[in-house]
Amino acid sequence: MNRFFLLIFLFCASPLCAQFSASEEESAKVDIPVGREVVEIRNRDDGRGFSRQIGVVKSFNRNGLELETGDGTTTIAAHLVARIYYQKSNDQRLGDQHFRQKNYRDALAHYKKALSASLRRWIEVELLAQIIRCESQLGFYAQAIQHFADLNELEPEMTDETFTCIPMVWQAIPGDGRAEETAFTVLKTHLNDPSVVVMSASFLLFSPRGKDLPQKLKTLAENRETRVAILAEALTWRLDLMDVTPEKAVGWRSRLEAFPPELRAGPCFVVGQAFLRLKDYDAAALAFLKTAWVYTDSPALSQEAAKQAKKALELAGRADEAEKILSNQ
Repeated sequence: MNRFFLLIFLFCASPLCAQFSASEEESAKVDIPVGREVVEIRNRDDGRGFSRQIGVVKSFNRNGLELETGDGTTTIAAHLVARIYYQKSNDQRLGDQHFRQKNYRDALAHYKKALSASLRRWIEVELLAQIIRCESQLGFYAQAIQHFADLNELEPEMTDETFTCIPMVWQAIPGDGRAEETAFTVLKTHLNDPSVVVMSASFLLFSPRGKDLPQKLKTLAENRETRVAILAEALTWRLDLMDVTPEKAVGWRSRLEAFPPELRAGPCFVVGQAFLRLKDYDAAALAFLKTAWVYTDSPALSQEAAKQAKKALELAGRADEAEKILSNQ
C-alpha cells in the first residue's frame, strides 16, 4: 500500500457533524437583530458565494426554510441554506462550546436544558439532533435510539444534515442489551417509518428479534428516500459478508463513491470487512483507514476500524508499518 495515500487520509480527516446554526465565534461577527435571524444563502450558480437575508425563521426542513420578512414570507431551498445566525440561549451556547471541545457529557446536559426551555420547533430539532450526537459519542445507544425516534416524530421531513445524527452500529457492541431492547421496542411502534426501521435494523440485524429485517431492508434499499435506501443497501451488505465474492466487494466499493460523504463511514467499514475476508489486505486496510480517519467522528467505529486496519497490515506482512501509522490514531 502506498504510504503517501495513507498519510493523506491522516491529515485530511475532519468531523462530519453538521449543524446549520453558526458557532459563537461566527455569530459574533454578524449583527443579529433582536427577535430575528440572519440566514446565509449559498449562491445558486457556483455554491461558493453567498448572500444574507434577515427575518424570522418560521420553519426549516428538507422542503425548505420559510423566512418571514417585512416584504412577506419566502421559502429558501434547504440545500441553499449555509448558516442560520440567531440568538441562542446560554445553555445552547455552552452546549456548543463543550461539543467542540469533545466534552460530550457536559454538552449533553446543557443541550437537554436548552431543549426543555425552547419554544420553536426548528430549534428543538437542532437541539435534539445534538443530543443524539452526544449520546452516540458517549455510547448511550439506548437513549440515542429513542431520541431519534422522537426526532422523527417531531420532524419527519428533517434536512439531510440533521438526518446524519441517526445512531447506527456497523460492528458488534458486546453486552449492550439495553440498546437492542430499545431498538426492538421502537421498531414495533414505527414499522411505517423507514428511517427508524433502518436505524433499528442496524442494532437487531443478527438478533433473533430481527429475523424479518433482511426482507424489509431489501425493500427499503429501493426506497424513494435516497438517504434511507443507501443505509438499507449497506446493511444488506453485512448480511452477505459470509458469502462475499471479489466481484461483490469491488461493486460495493464502487457504489460507495455514490454515497454522500457523511453517510459513508459505516458502509466503508463493511467494504473493509469484505476485502479482509477475501484476504485482499491492502484494499481492506485502505477502507478501514478511510473509515477511521476520513468518514467518521464516532469513537467506537473509529477505534474498531483502526484496529481492523492494523490487523490487515499485519496480515500483509507489514507489522512495523502498521504500528507506525496507527500510533497516530
